[in-house]
Amino acid sequence: MHNPGNPFKIGDRVIFDPDKRTIGWTYSSFDMLRIHPGDIGTVTKIVDDMILIDDNRGGFAWQCFKKAP
Repeated sequence: MHNPGNPFKIGDRVIFDPDKRTIGWTYSSFDMLRIHPGDIGTVTKIVDDMILIDDNRGGFAWQCFKKAP
């Protein structure tokens, strides 16, 4: 399967939209990482395809995000 790579760049507005499997594995981390499904923010940092938004919230793979309207 071809992986097209991270489509996001710093400054993009995104919504944290993890799939059910990701939520099942990482829900206990949401408070610590200060991000919850449905949160919207601006990409401020990308490290190894992990996205952080406003004030270093998050740190999840780019696949857990979608572009905000």
